[in-house]
Amino acid sequence: MKKLMMSVALVALALPLTSQAITITVTQDACGIGQSTCDSLDQEIKDLVGEDLPDVTIGKYGTGLANANSFAYKGLGSDYSDKFSYFMVRGAAGVAVDGDIENADKPESLNGFGIGAAATVGLNLDLLPIDKIGPVDLSKLDLFVSFMSYNYEKDDTDSQAEIDLSSFSVMGRYQIIEGKDIVPGYMLEWGGVFLHTGFQRASWEGNLVGVFDDEQVEVSGQTATFKNSSATFNIETATTTIPVEISTYLRASYVFTFFGGAGFDFVQGSTDVSFDAGGTVEAANPSDYKATISADDSDSGDADATNFRAFAGVQFNIPFVRVYAQLNKGLGNDLVGATVGTKILW
Repeated sequence: MKKLMMSVALVALALPLTSQAITITVTQDACGIGQSTCDSLDQEIKDLVGEDLPDVTIGKYGTGLANANSFAYKGLGSDYSDKFSYFMVRGAAGVAVDGDIENADKPESLNGFGIGAAATVGLNLDLLPIDKIGPVDLSKLDLFVSFMSYNYEKDDTDSQAEIDLSSFSVMGRYQIIEGKDIVPGYMLEWGGVFLHTGFQRASWEGNLVGVFDDEQVEVSGQTATFKNSSATFNIETATTTIPVEISTYLRASYVFTFFGGAGFDFVQGSTDVSFDAGGTVEAANPSDYKATISADDSDSGDADATNFRAFAGVQFNIPFVRVYAQLNKGLGNDLVGATVGTKILW
């Protein structure tokens, strides 16, 4: 789980440093090589510092971060592919993007991204000394508790980062329609229909610094070098979600389970994003060219209050151990996510 969380944190580090809608200001302090060349150097500096900036405002990016933060936890709170008699233990991680998934390799195409991870314990409430509470059959009711707290720090010559990730959820699952064997001997088994609900709380904070020292720009043979230059992002996002889901699964030949369903989310959350940059860029002879870089921007965005989605996945079954992958797609929006995990059950 620690190695998995390290990889997720590295994804979080890579994206924000090239994915903010900001205005870069370059102020000339000296120009002895002709105004046209100096202006061209100004533009090269802006292009380098602002490379791969998204097409959305920083406020809209905050909304995208909030939406994707919630979406990254779909598939981490409940279970959609198994029944168990006593307990389940699982470790899993998820990612999500809000934007054009076909161009997800281009940060500027995204409205936001999300990362998630959780350790989950599930219990079948048939363990209690009573069989029913009113009309609720406890043998059909499962309770899941998920949690995660992780801190990642990175400090080297060209970047520094500190990221804190945390999540907590309590989910319940009730089988509303019994499953059955389609092919005798459990060669093809339909699991029935399940209703899921509960609440999920997820947040992460990131303080990320990119250092531009000694990087260079060049125009018409004139080179200028960055001095004492850096850009700093601070991101704080938190969401609380109440999901309502319906799911079913089909298990084939003991080995594979295919599952899917649909969900509706009530979401409350927001993201605060701030950015500042500063430093100087100068030629070998500062009287030929010298400029000051500055940027200072901040805004916040609220998550969409509701979200419809569908999900589907496949699971590989080994005795007592399950490995699964799940895809999540928002309906009527650009949210896309994926979850992978391993679980043990009895």
